[in-house]
Amino acid sequence: MKPEEAKALLEAAERAEGEARLRLALLGGWTLVLWGALWALGSFLLAWNPEVGGRFWTVAGPLGGLLSFYLGARQGVSVRSFLGLQTFYFWALLTLFALLHWLLLLPPTDLRGESFLVSLVAFAYAYLGTLWRIPGMAWAGLGLFAADLLLYRAFPGLFHLGMGAVGLCALVYGGVLLWRWTR
Repeated sequence: MKPEEAKALLEAAERAEGEARLRLALLGGWTLVLWGALWALGSFLLAWNPEVGGRFWTVAGPLGGLLSFYLGARQGVSVRSFLGLQTFYFWALLTLFALLHWLLLLPPTDLRGESFLVSLVAFAYAYLGTLWRIPGMAWAGLGLFAADLLLYRAFPGLFHLGMGAVGLCALVYGGVLLWRWTR
């Protein structure tokens, strides 16, 4: 085998490994579709009418959390790797925190609480990108944190519209990944 052929095969194997890690880390793309849709709709509703948006999140937040838990548990059964279980436990703990403490005892009733929740999600994506060695996911988490900080500090009146746009981007990206991985 020529060195160029060996190098091409090695690069192809590394690309396949990276895509497999991304697929596992994102639960096959369904997490981005689910939360992208919820985040976009909820944020746009909050921008349009805070009362309607608040009612939407009262129902959609816990249901989305439970559905995320189900997706993670389903993946944990089919993929019994150490990283897969670590990812499942990490998201399960964040979901438990949100459902039991944050939403019931300290609901994000103002922009400060919402911004903190977005920062928590940004941290989760940056951490999982580091854990799974997916630089793009880590950068996405850092980018989400930067967008959250910029909108919260510099343009608070556009916070919900900006977060709605972020949700749409996640929805579209998750849809593209699902289409690419299932065709």
